[in-house]
Amino acid sequence: MIDEKTIQEIIAACTSDARLFSIIEDLKTKTKEERFVIRKKASIILSKVNGIEKEALKFYYIITEDGVIEEILRRLKRGKT
Repeated sequence: MIDEKTIQEIIAACTSDARLFSIIEDLKTKTKEERFVIRKKASIILSKVNGIEKEALKFYYIITEDGVIEEILRRLKRGKT
């Protein structure tokens, strides 16, 4: 599982940016295999050098980890940040 600080950062980002929340909402409907495919595509499309794209790639890697999306949504629903 991902560390607590990282989960808190994603929750804060989702709270302030509806686009990130919408990505989380969309990915929650995907199977584990579909999430892995999205992770692979993100790693092909996004640069590992460019700062913004590197952060986006990190975001996709983290949220496609098993159980992370569910935990983020659970906390957002409870209002815990």
